[in-house]
Amino acid sequence: TLYRSLEPHLVDLRNAIPEPIPVISRYGSIIASEGNISAVVGAAKSKKTFLCTALVGSLLRNSKEELFGIKHKDIKVLWVDTEQSASHVQRVVKRIYRLAEWNEEMNYESLRTLTLREVEPKERAEKMVDAIKLFKPKLIVVDGISDLMYNSNCIEESDAIVGQLMTLSTEYNCHIMCVLHTNPNSDKARGHIGSTLQRKAETMIFVHKVGECSVVEPQFCRNEEFSPFAFHITEEGMPEQCEIPHVAEVENDCVTIMRTHFPNGVERSVLISKIEEELSASNNTARVKVSRAIKRGLLTLYDGTVMLPSDKAPPVFDGSIIERGCSDI
Repeated sequence: TLYRSLEPHLVDLRNAIPEPIPVISRYGSIIASEGNISAVVGAAKSKKTFLCTALVGSLLRNSKEELFGIKHKDIKVLWVDTEQSASHVQRVVKRIYRLAEWNEEMNYESLRTLTLREVEPKERAEKMVDAIKLFKPKLIVVDGISDLMYNSNCIEESDAIVGQLMTLSTEYNCHIMCVLHTNPNSDKARGHIGSTLQRKAETMIFVHKVGECSVVEPQFCRNEEFSPFAFHITEEGMPEQCEIPHVAEVENDCVTIMRTHFPNGVERSVLISKIEEELSASNNTARVKVSRAIKRGLLTLYDGTVMLPSDKAPPVFDGSIIERGCSDI
């Protein structure tokens, strides 16, 4: 009896489990796959919804010309809006239609949209589940996920809603993409719901404004990270890919702290603690900031020691000097 209860959950190497099937890929890098959940996070007005319309519109587009590096896929999409009025949601749908090059005077079954601002959080969640059961979409966008809850800082409620999303994505072999805000002056997703999603999501996508552009970066990925990209909003109100803006005049926080306190290098854990102290940041936020600075080449890392980029061999804090240049690190 015990074995029968455990058997569906035991991994049997004799039965090959196929690799995840991509729902959204960008130049071959998987952003979203069947049976998983993801999150798009960013500050208010960072254009998170515009990004999601760009992803969906590019995905549903029948043209051979790709947008945002995303190929067409013949799937059904369910868009669930919990924040905006019906008229604003209709604008979002029309934006997707224009990106997909669809006729705006007719409805397409490939895209279904729910506007749920006026109903209670519990009912919003129930209607979303009903729509998934009825339409059986391959991709669901929930803009925003916090409105399916009464308290986004409640541990029990957050765990329950994320657990439900994971169950739905598995049961209906679909992908659920959640949109939510970050904490003020931080890149960490807001509330306990944000922390739970960060642990469970296949991909966390971070959107932030740089001037008139929105920069899109992989925050956490279980697959190979997609390459960062940027977009701006045209005069016609449409998202359009653009070059990632270079902000030379604004020095990265991690670099500033390194120059001020650790010009000769420091252990990664010490730098993280200093960033927490200087920026009043959480440990997780500090870790993410350091990781990003390293990935961008703003800082270099060797054997646990973080250093400012230099053409000279930097010191390492084990009493020895590493005699190699930065190009070897």
